[in-house]
Amino acid sequence: MNPHRIAVVGAGVAGLTAAYYLQKVLPESEVIVLEAENQPGGKLITSPFAGFSVDEGADSFLARVPWGFDLCQSLGLDSELVSPSARNASLWDNEKLQPIPSPNVLGVPLNTETISDDFLPSEAITLLNGSGLPQQELPEGDLSVGQVVRSCVGDDVLERLVDPLLGGINAGIADAMSCAMMAPQLLEAARHPDGMLNHLRSLTRNADPNAPVFHAHPEGMKRLVDALVDSLGNSLKLNSSVKNISRSGSQWIIETAEEFESVDGIIIATPAFVASKFLETILPSAGETLGSIEFASAALVTFSFSRSNLEVDNSQSGFLVPRAAGLFMTACSYSGSKWAHLRHPEVEILRVSTGRINDDRHLKMSDDELVTELRSDLAVTLGVESQPVDVRITRWPNSLPQFPVGHVAAMEDLRMSLDQQVPGLLVAGAAHRGVGVPACIRSGKEAAHQMADFLYG
Repeated sequence: MNPHRIAVVGAGVAGLTAAYYLQKVLPESEVIVLEAENQPGGKLITSPFAGFSVDEGADSFLARVPWGFDLCQSLGLDSELVSPSARNASLWDNEKLQPIPSPNVLGVPLNTETISDDFLPSEAITLLNGSGLPQQELPEGDLSVGQVVRSCVGDDVLERLVDPLLGGINAGIADAMSCAMMAPQLLEAARHPDGMLNHLRSLTRNADPNAPVFHAHPEGMKRLVDALVDSLGNSLKLNSSVKNISRSGSQWIIETAEEFESVDGIIIATPAFVASKFLETILPSAGETLGSIEFASAALVTFSFSRSNLEVDNSQSGFLVPRAAGLFMTACSYSGSKWAHLRHPEVEILRVSTGRINDDRHLKMSDDELVTELRSDLAVTLGVESQPVDVRITRWPNSLPQFPVGHVAAMEDLRMSLDQQVPGLLVAGAAHRGVGVPACIRSGKEAAHQMADFLYG
């Protein structure tokens, strides 16, 4: 193989993963990673809080999909991973915390015996005890999560369970989000001859109830970032903001504030609205596609309270707040209950989030106002009115891409357009495979293999 030079723009988890796998599949090539900020990892930030290393963004990754675990295994981290101590969670509904029914698939309950009496109306319980609503022939192609779930198990399940769970992932609205992107298993089940409920029950019948749902590292998600960075050696260049990308013959030219880089291929692993600016002059249609993606903003406030003032249910990992509840907060995680390594004998750590695609009030608030509003909601939901021992505020503006119906096809069309019209330029990140850590890892890994196919295929 002739050595090539490849650039990755962006050192979030998708970019770092892309660079890591590029070095695996193209060991003779030179890989450089250009990151505008002064630290790698993007939204995977872990910092000291209340005597622990506590994440400021995602604190774990899904176990039921392979990409996160496979990367940790490749990095030698798999034996260090832990799973939540508490496996259950609740919803704030009817002015109290209601356990989320278990088992469920993305909020669709499969056993009504675990549903409290006043949580769902009797009509919804009757539907769930049977096979759901009479099966309809759904239109071909992608549909909204709302349309799929409403047509199979009714409005109550969608609004009280599925929307809070899926909406919590990317701060979106189930009636507007792509089922093919956010919940492909529900779309498949809805079209199965046995119907959604029967098919989901058959899939989960032999599932191990004790299998981990999430994995995490006791040192926080920064441990994964550090392992990726260590594997890259001197390839990572921080404080290297890319000003422009252009084509010169068979080479790509990357302009930063300090130098020009000439490379054979580029993977742009930045947020879609950043990538769209680079693509505007290279392939305007691609730039327009990425630039049209809507983003939600969020804020995560971490509190520590004395256990003498707050005692949470240690069987629960936290709770979600449906938009219909009318609260400012969207979720609360009990870090010490969720993770054994974050349990403190005297302090309870809560990670409280706010922000949805249709609620950006937090953007206009000062830090003090933000904390006051969330403390008010904690008083309502958990009854805690005492002063916190410590508070940490993390703001994530324009951090959560939204996935409307047809998003999967749009991203595939984008990939094909780039492949055909500007070969050697690829895009990766949350907008392409989803906002979860495994989805971003998958996006970066696939981009690395696509680059190898371009250079040597």
